[in-house]
This record gives sequence, C-alpha cells and structure tokens, in this order.
Amino acid sequence: MYLLDSDAAKKMCQYRLLHELAAALGCSLSDFAILPQLKFQLKLADAEKAHEKLGSQDAVDMAGQLVAAASEVAVMVDAANPLLQLSRPDIDSGEATLFAALHGDNDSNLVSGDKRAFVALSKVDGVPVVDALWARLICLEEALLLILRHADFQQVSEKVRSVPMVDTAISIAFGRTQANPVEDVLNGLNSYLQDLQAKTSGKYVLH
Repeated sequence: MYLLDSDAAKKMCQYRLLHELAAALGCSLSDFAILPQLKFQLKLADAEKAHEKLGSQDAVDMAGQLVAAASEVAVMVDAANPLLQLSRPDIDSGEATLFAALHGDNDSNLVSGDKRAFVALSKVDGVPVVDALWARLICLEEALLLILRHADFQQVSEKVRSVPMVDTAISIAFGRTQANPVEDVLNGLNSYLQDLQAKTSGKYVLH
C-alpha cells in the first residue's frame, strides 16, 4: 500500500502522471490510500470549482479516478502510537495522520509533497519508531525520478512543463522557457534530494 498525502495526490493529478506513478511503484490505483478530506480539498463535488482548483479537466478526471479507486487512510486511535503524540507546529494534522498510519502498517510507504514535515520529523529524537519510518518515505521529487526510470522522458517532460504553476522547483528542473535535457532534469531533481538529505541530517533514504 502506498499512502499519498494530499499535496502529492493533487500534483500527480495536475501533472497527469498518476498512472505513471503507479507503474513506477509496481502497483495499481487501488493500492493507493488517501486522506478522507482529499475529495473535499479538491472540490470534486463541484465540477467548476474542481476545474478551478486543479487547472484542467484531465486533472479533475484523474483525481476522480484516484478517489474512486483508492482506499481511505484509517488510523486506530491508540494511545500507544507515538506518532499520534507528535506535537510539532511544522507537522500538520494530515502528515501526522499519515505518519501514524505508517507506524500502524509495516507494509505501507508514503509519497509526500511536504518536505518540511520530513525536516520536522528529522528533529524528533529518542523515538525509535520514527527512525524506522525513513526507509518508507518518498518525496515528490524522488517519485518523479522513479517515474523517469520507467516512463518515456519526453512524455513526462511535456506533461510537467505544460503546467509550470504546479510546483516551481520541479518546473525549474524540467525547464521553464525551454525543455531541459534528461541529464539536467535528473541532476536538478537529485540536487533537491541531496538538499533534503542535508536538512534531515542524512536521515532521508534514497530509493
């Protein structure tokens, strides 16, 4: 099972790379789990508002496919779950829920667009279960690297570059005024991962 935080889910739909992500991870859409509030955050009950939120009908359709196929993240409210006890202002309730769900299911991984939460998590010391999570965390930039190992580079580049407003850093890596060659894209994405590793004191693990 791959948990998707709301940021990663939204951006993968906007990039129209959700199916490529599933292929890269060796899973189907039904192997994803999302937060219950995602469909409300993306305004999927209102076609016009959803289009405004996601930017294109293709993205809206893809979000609808995801919500229909994915399961919802459920966390048992267990006082023994130390991830529910995290009290850090830089880890929002959604990320805290996803971290707690990871602790409750050793077979799950998390794809997240919230690198700040990863940096905050790296500052939690003396909690062994937190240390055990790092090998199961995948940030958005690494998810794109995984996609590029399996999908056609030209197609991925065109999809990302067609919606430059989705994520500035990723847009720069792929090229804003003109398309960057594959080597530059890989170097750009890897530089973000190296920065994340540095900010997490080396705890973030590359896959």
